[in-house]
Amino acid sequence: MIRCSCLLLLTSILASETVVAADQGSDLQKFQGKWKVVELVEDGKVVPEEAIRDWLPSGGQFEIAQNAIIFVSPHDGNKQVKLFSLDATQYPKGIDLSTREKTDGSGIYRFDNGKLIICFSDPDESKRPTEFSAKRGSKRLLMTLQRIVPEPIPAKKEPLGTTAKVLTDAQVTEMLKGSWRYTDRIGALFVTFNADGSFRTVREVKEIRLFQKVFVQSPVSTGKWSVAKGKLRFHIQTSVHPDRINKLFEFNVRSISERDFIFVDYLGRVGQASKVR
Repeated sequence: MIRCSCLLLLTSILASETVVAADQGSDLQKFQGKWKVVELVEDGKVVPEEAIRDWLPSGGQFEIAQNAIIFVSPHDGNKQVKLFSLDATQYPKGIDLSTREKTDGSGIYRFDNGKLIICFSDPDESKRPTEFSAKRGSKRLLMTLQRIVPEPIPAKKEPLGTTAKVLTDAQVTEMLKGSWRYTDRIGALFVTFNADGSFRTVREVKEIRLFQKVFVQSPVSTGKWSVAKGKLRFHIQTSVHPDRINKLFEFNVRSISERDFIFVDYLGRVGQASKVR
């Protein structure tokens, strides 16, 4: 009887964990796409809809891809990425915003008739909200988001010489050539894509020499690179990490321009690199 009871308890626990994982995956799928903020209340102050674009980056419009929020910086016009995580085990369901250094905000979320309602609090000021409100003195931000549905583009005959909007592998390859800077939790990592198909990565760290901070660059890896079917492939030939030598790593190309490159790495993490030359 005891053994039977234990098995029933274990089965119940595993079943509940499966349901939670499924809920989080389902909710994350609902987050995907482009959104705009249509209602905003900050610490009791209602921001008019026509003024929201002046209060928020990208005019209150942004894109969610996997677990990343992509928006345009109001300072330099470049694309920026902020990560988020969901917790479907609590009620109301939880959401956290973060960078690689710290948590930027703790909140709750719910979907209501196709709209997404989120209530955030500053983790340095107050605890995670327990209700969807932003009363005066609460140090909370309450916003309602509406999905942006792209308008159908009327079919038209493209004039001769017009290039396609979707980049080919050859075009991505050409745009990648040069050096890019990517910042992770360790520091700056520089990746140089050479025209002959070779690459090298260099780690830059700060050191104090003669009572002054200087930047020191140390080689990390070298190898071959290529782009195929929208994926950036690295074949590692030398590395300071022996377990990566002779291994192939693939990165999904999310978007690329002359200044920035957004990708999803082999672990499913969204990252952004900036071109330096």
